[in-house]
Amino acid sequence: MIITEPFNFIPWFIDMTSFEDFYISCPCCSSWLIGKKAKADSVNQSVLYSDGMIINDLIPANPQQIVLCPACGFLFWMQKDACHNSIPESDKLTAYSWPNWRFFGCNLLDNHGKIALINHYWKAIELLQPLSVQQEIIVRKSLLWAYNDLYRDANTWRFVDVVRGKINFFYWIISRKFNRKGRALFESERRHFEANIHRLIELLERDPNSEPAVIAELYRELGEFEKAMLHLSKIVRRTHYINLLNTHIQLRDKSVFKVAG
Repeated sequence: MIITEPFNFIPWFIDMTSFEDFYISCPCCSSWLIGKKAKADSVNQSVLYSDGMIINDLIPANPQQIVLCPACGFLFWMQKDACHNSIPESDKLTAYSWPNWRFFGCNLLDNHGKIALINHYWKAIELLQPLSVQQEIIVRKSLLWAYNDLYRDANTWRFVDVVRGKINFFYWIISRKFNRKGRALFESERRHFEANIHRLIELLERDPNSEPAVIAELYRELGEFEKAMLHLSKIVRRTHYINLLNTHIQLRDKSVFKVAG
C-alpha cells in the first residue's frame, strides 16, 4: 500500500487558470493515463469553500490521489514519483485522457454522476483496505466534498439576478430544478454523510496536530453547534475564515458555504 500525504483541510488558493500534462502508468496493466497539473497564473478565478474544496475555472482543483484505471479497472494510489513529465509520442496515441479517470470518469455536471462519485469513494474505502490513518482521511475528505457537491452551488443564482440581467430566465429555471434535485439527493444520503463525518472526526481527533477549525467545521456540518463552538474557542487568531465559521455556527447553519472567490 502506498502512503500518500494528507490534504490540507483548509488549503491556500491554487492560483492558476490553466493546466499542464503529466503521465502515470497503471501498475497493473501498464496503460498510460494523462493527468493535469495546475499552472500558477492567476488567483482571481479560485473559489474556496468552508469544507476545503477549491474550484478554479469551474473545475475542482484539489488533487485526486486515488485512480481507477479505465483500461483494467484496477484501483490504486497515485504515487508522486510515478508521475512523468513526458512519454514517447507513440504512447500518447493510446494514453487515456484526463476525463476518463478524473473522478473515476463520473460526469459531475449531472446529479446521477455525483451520486456515482460518492459510491466510488465508498467502494474505495472497502477495496483499499487496510488503510493507514492518513489514507483514510484522504478518502473520507474526498467523500465529504462529493456529498457537498450535490448542493454546493445551489444559491449561486437568485431571481434578482434574472431581473438584473445577470442570468437568462430559462437557464435560472433549469439551474433551480437541477439544484433542488441535488439537495433532495443530499438529504436522502444524510445518514451516510453523517456517518462519514463522524469517522473523519474520530480520525482527526487522534492527531494532536489537527487544526481546531477543521474539526469545528465538521461538527458544524453535523449540526452539533456547541461542539463546533468549543473547538473554535481554542483558536486565538481570528481570520476571515474563522469569523465566517463563527457566524455560521451562531446562525446554526449546517450548509457548506463559500469563503472567498
